[in-house]
Amino acid sequence: MSNKFNASSLTEYCKSYARKVAGDFFAHHTVISGQELLKLSPVSQVNLFVIGSLSDKWRSDAERFRSPFFDFEHPDVRQAMQVFMNTVSQHISVRRENLEPLLADATRRTLILLFDPRHYFDEALRNQPEFSLTADAAHLLTRYTQINKFVPAAIEERMKGKSVVYVNQALNWLDEILMQRSRELEKPEKYIPLFSEKLLLDPGVLLRKSSYDFTPPQPVPGAAKSFFDTEVENTALPAASLATPPAVSNGSGLTVNGTPPDPDGTVKTHFLSDSGSTAEPTAPSMQPSYVTTRLDEAPTLEMGAKVEEDTSGPVTIGETFYRAPIESISKSISLNQKFMFINQLFNGNAASYNEAIEELNRATSYDQARDLVSYRYAAQYLWDMSSDEVAMLIDILKRRFA
Repeated sequence: MSNKFNASSLTEYCKSYARKVAGDFFAHHTVISGQELLKLSPVSQVNLFVIGSLSDKWRSDAERFRSPFFDFEHPDVRQAMQVFMNTVSQHISVRRENLEPLLADATRRTLILLFDPRHYFDEALRNQPEFSLTADAAHLLTRYTQINKFVPAAIEERMKGKSVVYVNQALNWLDEILMQRSRELEKPEKYIPLFSEKLLLDPGVLLRKSSYDFTPPQPVPGAAKSFFDTEVENTALPAASLATPPAVSNGSGLTVNGTPPDPDGTVKTHFLSDSGSTAEPTAPSMQPSYVTTRLDEAPTLEMGAKVEEDTSGPVTIGETFYRAPIESISKSISLNQKFMFINQLFNGNAASYNEAIEELNRATSYDQARDLVSYRYAAQYLWDMSSDEVAMLIDILKRRFA
C-alpha cells in the first residue's frame, strides 16, 4: 500500500465512489454490458481497470476447461477455444453485487497510479508470478494502462526479443524510465474534476500532508475479436486548483484555529476555483514513497495532546444537551447555524436549504441521510466534505437518527 495516502480515507473514498457510480447506473438497469462498462465512470482509466479485471477472471475461468484426457494444444482445439472465448467476451453481463468490488478496486488503483506512479508500477511488477515478467504480461500491463501509459510501453519496448525477464531487471528499467521521463507524468489535478462529477475528491483528505506536492510537467512534443482488445478513449479536463478549507467560528468569538474572525463576520470558501493558493504545484516524487517528520510538526502534536488533556474532564450539562437525540432537524438548527448553512453550503439560497432539510428530515435512517449529503448535495453544491459546516450538519444527522 502506498504510504502517500491516508489508508482509511482512500478505502472509504473508493467504496463510496463505487457505490455512487454503481447506484446511478443500476437505478435504471439490472445488468451492465461491456460497452456500457467502457462509459460507466467519467474516468476512463477506472473503466479500463474494470475491463482488465474481467479479462483476468475470464482467462482464469477458461483454464478450468482443460482436461488431462484431451489435447488442448491441438491447433483445431486452440482455434475453437479462441473463437469461443472471444464470442463469450462480447456478451458481458454483470450485476451490481459483482461489479461494485471490481469498481472499488479499479478506483483505488487509478488513484495510486495518479498520485504515486512509482509505487503503482513497482507493485505491479513485484506481483508477477515467479518474480518473472513475461512478454505477454508486459503487453497486458500496457494494454490496460491509460494514465502514464508511456511507462509500461517503454518496459515492453525494452523486452523486444525476450520472452521473459526477471522482475529485478524490469525494476531497473522502471527506475531509468522515471528518471529520464518524469516530466511526462500526467498531472493528477486534471482528473480531480472528473472524479468529483460522481463524488467530491479532496486530495487534502485523501493524501498525507507532505504528499500533495506537484510541479506541472512540460508538454511533450474478419475473425471474431475479443471485447478485451477494445480501445478506450482517453478523457481529461483542464486542471483546477484547490484551496484550503474555510475556518469557521466556534461560537466563542474565535475561529477554530484560534484567530479572530474577519471584521465582516463572513467565512470565505474556495473549492476547485482559480482564486485559491497561487503556489505552483510540483510533480510527484519518483523516489520510493515514505513519510517525513519535520521539526515544525512537533509543537502541533504537543498542542493536540494539551487540548485533549484539557477537554477530558467531566461532561457538562450543556454538552449532554448538545449530544442528546433530536426529533426534528430543522428545529435543532440554531439561527446562526441556519444562516451559516444557507451561505456556506447552499450558496445563499434559502429555498434550497429548506428543501434539503425537509428531505433529510424525511429520511428513514442515518445511512440514507448521509447518502443524500455525500452524493446529492455535495456534488450539486460542490461541498468540501472536510469543512466544519458539513461536519456540523452530519453531527446533527447523527443526533437525529441516534
